[in-house]
Amino acid sequence: MTIAKNASTAVKTAFSSKPALSKAEQKLLGGHSKLHGKEAAQIGQMKSQLADMKAQLTTLKEAVKRGDQFTTGSRGCWTPTPQWTPKDLGAMVELNKLNQTSGSIGAGQMADTIERAVGDLDGQAASSEYRTVADWAMNNRERLTPEAKQVVDIYSKYAAMSQARGESGIPQDDFNKMLGEMRDVGDASAKKALAQLDRKGGTVSGEDMARAIKTGTADHDGQAAGAEAKEFEKWASKNESRLSPEAKEVLDVYRKHTKAAQAQGREGMTPSETAAMNSEMRKVGAGDVSARKATEALDKENGPISGEDLTKAIREGISDKDGNSTTSELKEFEKWASKNESRLTPEAKNVLKTYQDAAKKAGPEGMTQKETDSMFKAMGRFKTFNDSSMRNALEGLDSKDGKINGKDLTAAIKKGAADHDGKAAGAEFKDAMKWARQNYDRLTPDAKKVVETYEKYASRAQAHGSTGMAQGDFNRMIKEMEFVSSPPRPRPMFFAA
Repeated sequence: MTIAKNASTAVKTAFSSKPALSKAEQKLLGGHSKLHGKEAAQIGQMKSQLADMKAQLTTLKEAVKRGDQFTTGSRGCWTPTPQWTPKDLGAMVELNKLNQTSGSIGAGQMADTIERAVGDLDGQAASSEYRTVADWAMNNRERLTPEAKQVVDIYSKYAAMSQARGESGIPQDDFNKMLGEMRDVGDASAKKALAQLDRKGGTVSGEDMARAIKTGTADHDGQAAGAEAKEFEKWASKNESRLSPEAKEVLDVYRKHTKAAQAQGREGMTPSETAAMNSEMRKVGAGDVSARKATEALDKENGPISGEDLTKAIREGISDKDGNSTTSELKEFEKWASKNESRLTPEAKNVLKTYQDAAKKAGPEGMTQKETDSMFKAMGRFKTFNDSSMRNALEGLDSKDGKINGKDLTAAIKKGAADHDGKAAGAEFKDAMKWARQNYDRLTPDAKKVVETYEKYASRAQAHGSTGMAQGDFNRMIKEMEFVSSPPRPRPMFFAA
């Protein structure tokens, strides 16, 4: 074949032609004890070049004997240039940096190295620099990922185009195009996993994203924090509108682990790091962000959870319309309820059961708007409190940490029963007493006296067949509550001698 003939000619010429150096010059290259400084350095460099030339000639001689060992057109097949050229020192320096690394070499690493190796604008990108890169790639092909081999193939293509025009370099426009093509080479396993998400369509759940990342980084090519991470970032930026809150959290977990690996100069992850990442992604992906935020708000409240509290949390937790109202969102509320069962009022337990029944009826596809409205209407029957003004006032106490003193409780009762709706001794009184029973262990002694005072005045009104209180009675009740909350200090008494 032509390549073998060219190589054979080059070898015969190199061995039969007149030596480039005279015997005296060769003797000089053998070393001279009196040479120092710049001369010694030049001679050392020439010796190194001669040794490299000898090695290259040996390689060519062996190539003539065995012929082309690659199949034309195969992935990762790089043929030598028609004419022998020496290797480029600058390119060798950059490639040596790859020799200092361990593990697989990805597309990004290969593209960066090629850019640095041939980007010195010395007009050798299609000749000596290309030969240096191609030889190194053939000698290290077991370390190259399929994507890295594609990058070298792209370089081969542009080098061949320049050689066909009789050029030793690659024009700047072609060079920029070449780098662009190299940068577009992604990770095959990551692309395949993301293609599955594209085919699925619709909103990408946390579980979908976790599964795709696990699949896309499972090929052990050492690119989980490199080329594969870039593929997922690029895809996420183009599909942000499709990502559910859970999918975004899964991506954040992936980013956290990739940054940790990159901080140590690695583009891959160890098996233990990968296992830890997959476990964390699975946990985050299986949950529901909106439902979790709603239950976290309940955690910030103190005391029992009323039917109204849980209804409000469920409304907020399933309002994102991500289709998970009967799956991951329901699981979040059930998990929270199992941990906080002692805090649930009977009404709150009925609210949760109403949610479970509606979810079961709707199935895994989620509830329609009509079904959701019907569910909340049914939840509305399970009210722990019957008067909205008193409930709002008492919920203000739920947000307080620690004990509830007499002043706080007096202020809440005054606010909740001062709306002149005729319920101060009826619904408002019942709500206050129910709240007091549920939170009795949080009341200070003076707050308990406030409860007794309210009970005394409400009982008087009820004895007269009224659910409200006359304004005068209400004012006297509040004044008495304020007194028992902070009784005046006794005056010091002096006795005459």
